[in-house]
Order: sequence, then C-alpha cells, then structure tokens
Amino acid sequence: MANVYGHLSWNQATNQLNYTLASAKWHLGIDPDQWITQYAICPECWKHHSPSQLKQLLSVECSVPACNGVIYTERRDAKGRMVCTATKINLQVSVIGSLRRMFMRPGFAQSIRDSRQDQPGQNTDEDFVMMDIHHGTQWHDLKMNILREVAIYFAINDLPWDQCFLQINIICTAVLPGPKEPNIQQINHCLEPSMKEIMLLQNGIKMDIIDEDELANVYADNQILDCDMPAAHKLSGTAGHSHDMHPCLYCDTDITKINTREGYDYSSTFFMCDSQQKAILDDHGVRWSTLNLIVGWFPSKKTALDFMHCIFLGIIAHLFMRVLFAGYMFSGAGGRNSPKQCFENLINSIKWPSHITRLPKNLSENQSLKKADEWRRLLTITPILLWWSWKDENNDIPDMEPPQPPNTHALEFSRNCQRIYDAVLLLCAAVRLLATQSILMSQARIGQLFLSQYCLRCLKLNIHLTINHHASMHIADMIKAYGPVYSWWLFVFERFNGMLERVNHNGHDGGRMELTLMHHWVQTHLIYEYTLSLPPDTHAIERETLHKILKSQAQQRGSMMTDIAVYQNEAAQDNVRLPLRQAKFINPQTFGPEGVLYPLLILYCRVLWPDLNIIDDFSLDDGTVFFASKVARALTYIRKDGIRYGCMTNRRTQTDAYGFISCGGSRLPAEITTLLAVGIQDKVPHVCALVRHLKSDENIPLMPWALYESTLGIHTSYANEYHPYEIIPVSCIASPLALIPVHSNIVKKHLWISVSFDHSGTEPEDFFDDDDD
Repeated sequence: MANVYGHLSWNQATNQLNYTLASAKWHLGIDPDQWITQYAICPECWKHHSPSQLKQLLSVECSVPACNGVIYTERRDAKGRMVCTATKINLQVSVIGSLRRMFMRPGFAQSIRDSRQDQPGQNTDEDFVMMDIHHGTQWHDLKMNILREVAIYFAINDLPWDQCFLQINIICTAVLPGPKEPNIQQINHCLEPSMKEIMLLQNGIKMDIIDEDELANVYADNQILDCDMPAAHKLSGTAGHSHDMHPCLYCDTDITKINTREGYDYSSTFFMCDSQQKAILDDHGVRWSTLNLIVGWFPSKKTALDFMHCIFLGIIAHLFMRVLFAGYMFSGAGGRNSPKQCFENLINSIKWPSHITRLPKNLSENQSLKKADEWRRLLTITPILLWWSWKDENNDIPDMEPPQPPNTHALEFSRNCQRIYDAVLLLCAAVRLLATQSILMSQARIGQLFLSQYCLRCLKLNIHLTINHHASMHIADMIKAYGPVYSWWLFVFERFNGMLERVNHNGHDGGRMELTLMHHWVQTHLIYEYTLSLPPDTHAIERETLHKILKSQAQQRGSMMTDIAVYQNEAAQDNVRLPLRQAKFINPQTFGPEGVLYPLLILYCRVLWPDLNIIDDFSLDDGTVFFASKVARALTYIRKDGIRYGCMTNRRTQTDAYGFISCGGSRLPAEITTLLAVGIQDKVPHVCALVRHLKSDENIPLMPWALYESTLGIHTSYANEYHPYEIIPVSCIASPLALIPVHSNIVKKHLWISVSFDHSGTEPEDFFDDDDD
C-alpha cells in the first residue's frame, strides 16, 4: 500500500511495516516457496529425495544399483554444525495442492465441464462435428477425465477451450534440469511424484470448494501423453522412432517399410490391442515407465502423435529442406527473372494479416525456419509460390526438370516440376482439411487420403521419406480418439517454454536456475488468485497495479494466443468488439468515397429497421428523419472472433483492410472501405461495413490449383478492380486474407490472389461435396 499510495520503493515500504519482502509475500499468501518442494536428486540418475527422506539417508551415495552419483556434500559452518548441501535439486509442484488452490477461485468449479451425461461414440457418425477433445473416443475410456499431461505441464481438459490453455490454469509440476536432454531413467524419476498424485486422484480427493459448505470429491486421470516423437517413445517405455523393428508406436510397421507403399496404407493402421502389446513385452521387452503406475495406462492408446512436430516441423520442413532447396528447384540463373528471385520477390510482396507470423524476407538465402508456425504459413501460400517460381511464358508449370547447377552431384530423386507440384497440392489440401478447429470424421478421412497420396507420389519420385511420413498415417485415428488437433497439439506448451526462456535468472546450474523459473510460474498463479480474493472495497489503484503485474507476464500475443482469443470471443454472446475509445460522429454525405456512403446507408437502415419508416433529412414526408450528422460513427477497426479487421478510411494504417465476405453460401474477397456504428433513436447501435468485392470473371485463366481452390481457400481476381460498393453487417466478414500480387501473361493484366486464413473449418464449397445431392 505504501508503494502504491506513497510512491515509496519496495524496500522503503517494507521497512516501514517492519517486514522483509519475503515475509510480506508470506503474509499475503503469494510466496511461491510455500508451494514448491525442493527435491535433492542424484546428478546421474535423478533419483528424487524429499527433504525428510534426505535426513534419513545413510550415505551420500545414490541408492540406485549401478549408480555412482553423490546426492549431497557435507561441511561444517562457522558454528561447527554439519550442513548438507544437495549436489543437484529438482523443483516439484503438487498437482493436488494446485487443484486445491484452483477450486478456491471464484467460478472455477462452475467452469468444470460435467461429462456424466455425455453420450460415447458420437463421432462414429462420419458427419458429427467434433469441436473439442471431449468429442474424441478416448475421453470416455478414462476413470475420470480432468487432466492431460504434457511433459510436466498439466492442462485441465474439463475447462472450456478458451480457459484451458491460459497460463493461470496450467499446472507446471517441474522444470527439468539441464543442460543435456534427460534419458528415460531421469525422466521416470522426475515424473514419479506427480504420477503418484494422479493415482490418488483416480480414487478421489476431498477438497474445499469456494462458497460451498461441504467438501467435494475431486477425481482426475491422465487422459493423454502429448509430446514430440522422441519424448513420446521415452515416456511410454517403447523402442525409439529409429528402431529397426518397432519405430512406430501405433502399428507393427518396421523401418524397412518407411520407403515402401506398404508403409502408407493407412486403412490398415490401428492402435495395438492388449494382446499385441503383451506379445511385444514377452518377445522383445520394453523399458520401465513411471506412467505404468497409473491404472488404465496403455502407451499406444494414450500417447498422441503431435501434429505440430510431425507435420509442420517434420513433413513440411522435409519438403522444403530435403526436396525443394536441396534439390536445386529454385535456380539463381536468369538474374531478376530466375526462379530464386521470383520466389523471394513474391514472399516479400505479400500483404499479410497483422495477427499471423511473418516469414523472413531472405528465405531464398536463409532457408531454415525455426518455428512451426512459420512452416505452417509457408505451406498456406506454397501453391502460389511454386507456380510463380516455376511457370513458363504460358503461365504453365513445365513438365520437366530445371537445370541443375554445375559442380553438383546428381540427385537420386526426380526433379520434375509438374509431378512435384501435383504432389505438393495434395499435402496442402491435406493439412488444410486436418488442421481445423472443428472437423468431421468424413473430412478427416479425406485429409488422411490426401496425405497418403502425397507420400505415395513422393515414393514414385524416389524421394526418401522419414518416420514422420509413416506416422502421419495415424492422424485420422488421433482425431477420432482426441478430437480436433487444436485440442491437443503442442503450440500452447511451446509458448509456455518460450515464456520460461524469457525469465531473468542467474544461470546457476545444479537446479538453481530451474528454481527461479518455477518461482516465476507459481507466483503468477498466486498473484492472480490474490486479485480474485480482493474485497469489494479495494482501491482502484491497487487493483490496477496488480493487473499490470499480471499483464506483464503475457505481453506476447503469438499465434497460440490468437487462437485462444478466437475461442474467447466465440464463447461470448457478442463476438464483435469495438475500439475502447468512442468514435466521433461523421457526416455520411461527405465521408468516404464521394457520393457513395449516404444513399447506401439510408437504404441499408430502411431494411434493417423497417418499422422506423426512415426518410432522408431533406424529405418532407412523414417518418423518422435520417440526420446525416447524428446517426453514424466511423470506426478505425473492429475485432471479430478475436481477429482484427481494419478499413481503408483509417488515416493511420490500412492494415487488415481486406477479408473474405460470406455471401450467398460462398466466400469472396473484398476491400473493407469503412466500418460504421449506426444508431437511430432508441435502437441498439448496429455495426456494419462499406465494402466492395474484388472483381473476377471467366476470362481469368484456370490456375494449376483450381481443383483444390475451395479447400485451400484461394481466390483469383483482377488487381485494383472492384464491383460496386455495398453495405453489409460485420457478421458477414468471414476471415482475414493474405493478398498476393502476380501478373498473368495470358490476359496481360495484374492479378491479386487472395488466400484465406480461416482455420475454423473448411470453405463452404468443398470440392469433395457430392454433386448429386
């Protein structure tokens, strides 16, 4: 309080209260050390010893057979007392303790989803729309469905999606010591404390619930192990992904089938049944995993194949790095017209939506992308990018191999541009179908078919494939088991790792650096819970100060936070949000394009409010006068479904002034000229937009992606040519778009290619619809 009101430093404020900062935190209940247990661990095998267990040890040496680690060292302090110092520590946060705190948050218990009335097997209907992880079949195989374990992050899957992946609702039970990657024995020891708690939660733990008089039984189970492929094999205790006989966790394929057609017959893939797992155990043996302690744990059934690592960082990165770039598909011969220069110029000319990850401008030189989201964005524009780089004078992709640079070795695979392009289109369509926020199993099956066909086309081209290509044949099975990939891919947890990487620390080893990271995570939770428990009469300055502290923990928006913002808006009643600053009234007769806005706005309002009998302000007829200067406010931007949309009349920036508009069952690209909030008399203000669609006709030649354009969300139109203006409700704005300028040698005109960045579902007119319906 002295810091807030008296502008004193923290030290002055605490001295005034005769408290140290640490004791002040303790009295306020925001001391993270109260919730963190420091385990002394063996520096070799990471065997954990709690503080009480450490006192009972008979020797400083590790008790694990064949381990030579020294757990602690002894010394005498200045007073002659024996002091034990742990060689290495690991911090653990109790899952049960964290849940006890969370259930004391106002509204938390009410947010937990009641799954008892759910009907299992809904997605056996191929046309059932799956929206979240609880629509998967695996949800109903749990003892109780509360928790999902990802490395040593726990997410509470019974929370709504817009709350499930917020940091304040994620339990970080441990930060693994570095700097080397842990082996299976070390991981098992780190998981042991939390797995023992999961075993207790399976049988139920009584906990206090805020505003309830009686204790409630809280149950939890480990639904899904979700991590990258090497970690998944380690944690499940199975052979590694490069193993000769058992590289796949989900079927009985061996390493020799990865580059044969047999490895991509996805119709024969399956989760191993219990008898097959037992046969592997009896015949070949598996390593011990701490997860085996959990009742109902089955490695292949409860280990998800992460879409992000397998597809974006695996298959797509392989396509560009091993095939396109390493295959010399973008030659620098030809100067400004070379494929390499065309590749780079097109990427640099794209107008991207403001909320997405940008691609580096020198991608033709610096060919390694670090983030999965960058590979995801690159694949979205790949059909246009390859066509523009490879096209001939007739705008066709040549059925031939490009010239190979001199002094390079002959490549083993075919470099035929047309055949590679046809294969890549299948990959683009597959990822577009599979990576949506809501999905049908029929859609997932088609996406799986495209992915299988892509791999088979690569084999025909003699392209060497990897374990990721075979593993992707299980994606449809994963969607059936766990729901849409948005519910279980690792984007959010990679973001959490990034947040921990940005925490300032002293760099000390032996687990001390990890202590700083864990302090940061737990204290964020405690401060949030402290703000929720503030009394109603708390001063506004104190509330604002605490909210600033919380907000500073999560300044980075990123693609994952954009997805969460989308779900938060969909969960709200009003999915359109206006700028906080109230806009000023404008005169539609003089605002915007000359002579356009006023007559269109009157006609629109007459249809919107027919009971008002609206007349213009120069009419002598009876009715409600449409006073030009008092009915409309110009907005600089809006946020619809969590996504920002701008307009051309914004004087500061015209970013996000294009989007796909839903009209008549289809989606067409349009320029958003003006955004307006219109209100007359006591009517609720209505938000609308003045738009004009980009012009296209049958004279525009068919592009090489024409068969898949509705699935890929690609539309081609003339550059700077528009249909007449019209006013639409902003609810018709469907998705943001990327605008790519190109030139057609056929029509001798500049064209704009619009690429939709809508990932909520497939486009309205999918090419795989039955024409007979």
